[in-house]
Amino acid sequence: MTAFYVYTAANHLGEVVISRETPFVLSLHQLTALDASPVRLVELAGDAGCRHVCIFTFVPEAAQGRYPLVTAGDAPELRRRMADAGVSLCNLEVFPLDGKEDHDAFARALDVGAALGATKATAHVHDVTGLAEAADRFGAFCDLAADRGIVAGLEFMGFSAIRDIAAAAQVVRSAGRGNLACDVLHLFRNGGGVADVAANADLIGYVQLCDGPMLRPPEEWWAEAVRMRQLPGDGELPLVDLVSAVRKDTVIEIEVPRFDDAKAGVSDAERVARAVEATRAVLRQAPVR
Repeated sequence: MTAFYVYTAANHLGEVVISRETPFVLSLHQLTALDASPVRLVELAGDAGCRHVCIFTFVPEAAQGRYPLVTAGDAPELRRRMADAGVSLCNLEVFPLDGKEDHDAFARALDVGAALGATKATAHVHDVTGLAEAADRFGAFCDLAADRGIVAGLEFMGFSAIRDIAAAAQVVRSAGRGNLACDVLHLFRNGGGVADVAANADLIGYVQLCDGPMLRPPEEWWAEAVRMRQLPGDGELPLVDLVSAVRKDTVIEIEVPRFDDAKAGVSDAERVARAVEATRAVLRQAPVR
């Protein structure tokens, strides 16, 4: 039987938001409303009853300008807005471990997140000769994050050197610290499944939820991942089974970019509301263990 609790919060307008929740805590990823500023993202999260947000405090040089970047100068105002909305910061993105890491820049970005109360930070590993090297790089980043009270999460995906959950779990276990960031789209696109999630549930710190077709041509993966994912429950991914396989203290991060909807004039508030409610609908079906 599924258990529920009632989550109550005041949004940025002072209105009380009451939602029928599952035991999972929700975090709103910036990609779900990429056109919104981080301050606006916090307001949207509070209005939708999400407990956390995920923001960018580091963006690789090649991608700068594509994602809203939170800097040290933005932190005081964002912290005030988070307090007003009853929202905290969960996850920081995104830190590429490519052998040319600028650890000073990483440290500054992590400092911004720490000042805002971040608890997690996502890293990708690129251009490695093997899993041992990947573990060394990830371990070094884990230490940098841990110095600031932040747990590093290794995200596996087809656009990095660590493509699948089996390899990522081996890296994390070898490093002996950190955890896994499990983006369900990348999980299934790269040959993983629910059994792999269950086998590594002890390592998974947060699940990034969306939906899509079970199979898609690889040349379409990038555009799908960053521009047009399906709402949870609208695709073919076995999300209820997957959610049932993770620990109940796992953060569920709502990562559902829908650029076509934005282009068609659907407001950021409506897009977020749809994504959050679709996520809740999936989570309500997952049995509590």
